[in-house]
Amino acid sequence: MTTVPGAPSSKYMKTPNDSPLKVWFLAPLAIWLTVLFLLPLVFLLWIGFWRVENFQAVPDLSLGNYQEIFASFFSRSRYGLALVQSLWVAATTAVFAVVFSYVVALAIAFAVPARWQRLALLVAIAPFWSSYVLRLYSWQTILSRNGVINSILKQVGLSEYRIDIIYTQVATRIGLIHYLAPILIVILYVSILAIDRVLIEAARELGATRWQAFTRVILPLSRFGLMTAASFAVIVSLGDALSGNLLGGGAGASIIGKLPTYAGMIMSDYSSSTNLPRTSALATILIAVMVLTLAVGFVLADKARRRIG
Repeated sequence: MTTVPGAPSSKYMKTPNDSPLKVWFLAPLAIWLTVLFLLPLVFLLWIGFWRVENFQAVPDLSLGNYQEIFASFFSRSRYGLALVQSLWVAATTAVFAVVFSYVVALAIAFAVPARWQRLALLVAIAPFWSSYVLRLYSWQTILSRNGVINSILKQVGLSEYRIDIIYTQVATRIGLIHYLAPILIVILYVSILAIDRVLIEAARELGATRWQAFTRVILPLSRFGLMTAASFAVIVSLGDALSGNLLGGGAGASIIGKLPTYAGMIMSDYSSSTNLPRTSALATILIAVMVLTLAVGFVLADKARRRIG
């Protein structure tokens, strides 16, 4: 075999991406994840196997906490019912939050001129800059029985239509949607922005109406972003206790019944018993449910991505 003079050498040419130094650039991320996520998580899981003696947590490898929890999971302790309540609230919150955020993201992407879209996005996520707790107290002021909305209805002679949703899971969902919306809008806006506009224009030129272009081009190509946003919303809603306590009243009513959310029950359980090992075991069960939810969301998002591809 002869080599053509002047032809590029067959020897592998290194690129900047092949530099061994690139591994070191991942070190800060690895340290951050290890110190602030993995170590606390492992410690939490480990404490779940401890026991309590003389009001003190003692290191152990006992399954006693889990046996105690699951012995009355759906009866006396009602942990299981609280978990069902959390899943119901999280799933419905995710649906409403994703639909609302998707409409806002579509409006920014298609109704706002390109030069103003960054400003519109900035305004849409502005609530995220304020404290979550302050926002929940603001919603308490708005939704309470003598709050802003009911006061206005009373002033205009519509007091018979006053709303009574404070300390229900409807109020919990409102607080969660207000918290989630800025993040979901960014996720969905980026997803919509990645859609090739040529496909939409081609559909319109071939005779598709605006609705047909949306349902047959935009919506299918947004599926990956929608699945990602919904998974994120469910996981955050499952772990949130503040909205359920401040707006849901701890045990807000829903179609499932007057039950607290699971995260709220964990906080109440620790406040009343200060049994850290059992609280850690309860938190571990919630983490397992979150991981399962994340896995389902990942599979659905991956299927959506494959269909797009």
